[in-house]
Amino acid sequence: MKTAPILAAIFFGVLCMSTSSIMIRWCSAPALIITLYRLAATTSLAAFIKGRSLPFAISRLNRRDIGLMALSGFFLALHLAFWISSLDYTSISSSVLFTNLQVIFVLAFSTFILKESLNRWAILGVVLALGGSALIVGGDLGQGRLWGDMLALASGLFIAVYILLGRQVRARVNTMEYTLVVSTVAALVIFLTVIIMQMPLTGYPAVDWLLFVLMGLGPGLGGHAVLNWALKFVKAPIVAVSILGESVMASILGWIIFNEALVWYQLSGGGMILAGIYLAAVNEKPGDTPGPAKTRQC
Repeated sequence: MKTAPILAAIFFGVLCMSTSSIMIRWCSAPALIITLYRLAATTSLAAFIKGRSLPFAISRLNRRDIGLMALSGFFLALHLAFWISSLDYTSISSSVLFTNLQVIFVLAFSTFILKESLNRWAILGVVLALGGSALIVGGDLGQGRLWGDMLALASGLFIAVYILLGRQVRARVNTMEYTLVVSTVAALVIFLTVIIMQMPLTGYPAVDWLLFVLMGLGPGLGGHAVLNWALKFVKAPIVAVSILGESVMASILGWIIFNEALVWYQLSGGGMILAGIYLAAVNEKPGDTPGPAKTRQC
């Protein structure tokens, strides 16, 4: 597949994901409730898209892929629970940035476990993006937001595992099937947690329910599902470093909507992140795409 449509899809996915923190800030429900209903909305929408073909599509999956997707769903649940919780304790820009340091974990896992290699320009792009992240993080550490930052950093580790598991499965499994199974498992994990913690499942204002659906549609399907599709054509580190663009977009939206001002180190670091994303993305080798993945329907 040509590079341009893949890069356009990744940009769209990152843009959709950038709206997530804004909608979460507008929600009055607890973090775990937001996580539960966002996942439930994504699952319902994915099932609606598959329609009557859903039972047949699920029946075609082998046990190994179902197991990997279930594990991926577990880590998606951890990622969302930790990240959404972090927004109660730190700024939008810091939360998204710490979460997006997952590129360090993805790069390390891909290199040492999956034995994937990147050319030197792509590596330079990753390093440049990480340097921009470090600049923003370093300037923000003195604001008393350590707990929220650490929750976000832990969520970055969890989503790194989620991305790498997706890379293993997506060469064989359709995007919607993958999204449906993973989101269902993640929703069940959060549902059990909510029940154990005896949190109320109802009684939230109408605007919260609207935001739950929008989060499932935008960041859920438009964001995660699109990036899962991209994993079929590019290496995990490329998708991971592209997600760093969420830091810039979310910070800008936070400034416009919530008046969370951007200072010099955030602006400078954001420029480095965008430059790093460009270098890493355009230097992805087309020949590195798994052969069987090119012929399957998305």
